[in-house]
Amino acid sequence: MSAQNGDHRKQLRARLDTLEGANGGDWENRKNWFEQVYTTAEGDTGEIPWAELKPKAPLVEWLKDNPGKARTALDVGCGLGDNANALQEAGWSTSAFDVAPSAIEWAKKRFPTGAIDFRCADLLSPPEDWIGKFDLVYECFTLQAIGIEMRGQVAKPLKSLIAPSGTLIILGRYYDGEGERSGPPWPLTDSELSVYYADGFEQTVRRTFIQHKDDGRNIPHIWLELKRRG
Repeated sequence: MSAQNGDHRKQLRARLDTLEGANGGDWENRKNWFEQVYTTAEGDTGEIPWAELKPKAPLVEWLKDNPGKARTALDVGCGLGDNANALQEAGWSTSAFDVAPSAIEWAKKRFPTGAIDFRCADLLSPPEDWIGKFDLVYECFTLQAIGIEMRGQVAKPLKSLIAPSGTLIILGRYYDGEGERSGPPWPLTDSELSVYYADGFEQTVRRTFIQHKDDGRNIPHIWLELKRRG
């Protein structure tokens, strides 16, 4: 990363930290913060700190061995839609949602074919027609964006979206017990993730890895695959 890009990242973080809801707390304020991130960007993807304009590399690798074959998939917290588009291109019948209306409108403009069912929705109260529907639910960097005090409220509605014998994938920053656990984003812990193994779910894959950033940061991540019993 160039010094110029590094400076922009710091300036962007400083600007977004001034918006109400930036540091967690009340869920409505947190949702409004996400919407403000998109609206204040004014169409500039460089002002969205998590917008890479490409699908996550671990998902791309997973899809090589797991084509959809018309099975159903849901992308949680889809942002500008790149992961959802990768799922759709790999043959999954794809739905995707975000709490920020402006993110959904932006995603629809980027991927305008209508092949993806983009919706504005809240993970804590998902649409009724989605309950138990999806063969695959892909959660990438959404849990880590939710305040630590609210994590316990998320597991039940997230797991409710998965069909019998379906798969839940969780990808996020991981706290290995070393160093400061600051945020946002707040890295996931083993104790927080343990609630996903209960109530008819079993872990099939668990992989931790380090993401090396161009600015010198080395960030632990975790990839989990959990299977819902049929």
